[in-house]
Amino acid sequence: MLMGCTTPIVKTTDAPAGDEYVTWLPKFFKTATNERLPAPTELWWKEFGSDELNEFVDIAIANNFDLRIAIARVTQARAQVDVVNAALFPVVDLVPAYAIQAPSTGVGSSANTTQWNSRSSYQLGVQTSYEVDIWGKKGFNTQSAISQALASEYNRDAIALSLVGDVATNYFQVISLNERIAVGEKNLIEIRKISKGIKRRMDMGDSTLIDLSQQLILQNNTEALVISQKLQRDDAIYRLATLMGRTPSSIKVKKDTLESVNVAVVQPGLPSDLLCRRPDIRRAEALLESSQADLYAARANILPSFALTGGGGYGSFALNTITAPQSFFYNFGASIVAHVFDGGKRRAEERVADAKNVEMLETYASTVLAALRDVEGSLSGIHYTAEGYGYSNQARLQAQKLAAMSARVVELGGMDYVQLYEIQRSVFTAEDAAVNAKFDQLRASVGLFKAIGGGMTYVGDTCKGGGKLPQADSMWVERQNSFASPVVADNSQGSTKNSELLLNKPVPIKTLNPNSPAVNEIPLTNPAFVPVVQPPTTVSSQRLGS
Repeated sequence: MLMGCTTPIVKTTDAPAGDEYVTWLPKFFKTATNERLPAPTELWWKEFGSDELNEFVDIAIANNFDLRIAIARVTQARAQVDVVNAALFPVVDLVPAYAIQAPSTGVGSSANTTQWNSRSSYQLGVQTSYEVDIWGKKGFNTQSAISQALASEYNRDAIALSLVGDVATNYFQVISLNERIAVGEKNLIEIRKISKGIKRRMDMGDSTLIDLSQQLILQNNTEALVISQKLQRDDAIYRLATLMGRTPSSIKVKKDTLESVNVAVVQPGLPSDLLCRRPDIRRAEALLESSQADLYAARANILPSFALTGGGGYGSFALNTITAPQSFFYNFGASIVAHVFDGGKRRAEERVADAKNVEMLETYASTVLAALRDVEGSLSGIHYTAEGYGYSNQARLQAQKLAAMSARVVELGGMDYVQLYEIQRSVFTAEDAAVNAKFDQLRASVGLFKAIGGGMTYVGDTCKGGGKLPQADSMWVERQNSFASPVVADNSQGSTKNSELLLNKPVPIKTLNPNSPAVNEIPLTNPAFVPVVQPPTTVSSQRLGS
C-alpha cells in the first residue's frame, strides 16, 4: 500500500504543547512534600467502613443513567475510530452487472423495424479506488479520532468518580440530618416540659407572660428548624435515589449515626502523579492532542491530492462466454487534483482548527490549575474540619454538663428564666453543630479522594512531559503551625490539655491506604482533634514536564 509522509506542517505561530504552556504555574505551593498523599485503592469509598454505603455505590454504578450515557458514548467514539481509519485503505467493490439495450447498436441506429432488436450484456468484476495519503491527512484524522475516543473514556471515568463522590456525600448528609433531627426532637421534649412548667408557675403567679412568651418563641423556632431539616433530608434522599437510578420510595438509609464512619486523616503532600490520575486532566490532554491533529489535517487538506482508480473482470453479450479469455477487461487511472479556487474555504478551515487548538490548550491549562486548587482546598478542608470538629465536640460535652447542672439549679429556684433560655439555646446549638461538623469532616474526605483522582491509577502511564508537577515547599506546614489549635479535646473527661506537649514528638496519623507503612494510629472513633505537625522542608521547584 502506498503511504504518504506523516510529518505535520508546523508553524512558528502554533500554540505550544500543553506541558510547555503550563510553565506559568506558581513556584510555591502551600503543601509539604516530605510525605505523599495516600494512593487510594480502586474501591476508595470502602475505606469509610460502611457496608451500606458500599451497597449504594454498587447500585449507582450499575444503574446511574449519566454513567450509562457516558459508556454508550465510549462505544460510539471507538466505532468512530474505525470509521475514520478505514479511509487509509483502498475501497474495493464487487460489481456484477446485467444490462439490456435496444436497439442493440445504439439509439437511432435502426433504419427500419426489421433492423431493430435488443441485446443483453453480462459483467462480473471489481472496482477499486484509493486516495494516496501523501501529506498524512488521513493519518492525522485517525490520530484525532483516537484521541477523541480516549477523551470519551476519560470522561466516563470522571463521571464515575464524581458519581461515587456524590453518592457518598449525599449518603453522609442523610445520616447527618437524621442525627440533627433526632437532636432537635430530643431538645424539643425538654423545651416543651419547661414551657409547661413556666405556664403552671404563671398560673400560680410565680412567673410572667413575658417569661412564657420567650420560652414559646424558643419552642416554635426549634420546631421550625426541625421541619426545615426534615425537608433537607428528603431532598438529600431524592438526590441519592436519582444518583442510584432508583425511585425515592425504594431508598431507605438504615445507619443512624456518623460516629463509626472513618474519616480521612492525611499528612499534607502534593502527589507528583496528579496529572496521570485525574480523569478530567487526562480528558483535557486527549482533546488537546485531538485538536492539534485536526490542525495538521486541515493544513494537509490544502495541498494537492493524488487518487488511483481501477477495475477489472469479465464481460460478454452471451452468458455462456463470460469466462472466456476474450471477455476479460480492465481499466486503470491516476489523477492529481490541485485546488485553484474554493472561495477560501480550506484556508478558513485551517484557521478554525488553529483557533480550536488554542481553545483546547487554554482548557487544558485551566483544568490543571483547577486540579491544583482542588487538592489544596481538600487538604485545607481535611485539616480545618478536623480542628472544627474537635472544638464542636468539646462544646457539646460542656453543654451537656451545663444542661444537667442547670436543670438542678432550676428545680431549686436558683436561676432566672433568661439564663435558662440561653442555656437551652446553647445546648441545642452545640449538639447540632457537633453533628454537622462530623458531616463536614466526611465531606472533606470525599473531596480529597475526588481531588487526587479517586482510586484510579495508571501504572506505567505518564502524562505529557512525564506527569510531574512542580515540587512544593514548606509554606503549608508553616501555615498549619501558625493556626494550630492551642487545646486538644479530651472527650472522656470534658477537659482540655496543653497541645505543646505533643509538639515535642512526631504525631502519629491514620491513613486510609492499606498499603502505606504501618504507623501508630489514633483511633478515628475518638473525636478528639490532634493537630498534624511536620518540620519545615525546603524543596526547590521545577517546571511541569521536567
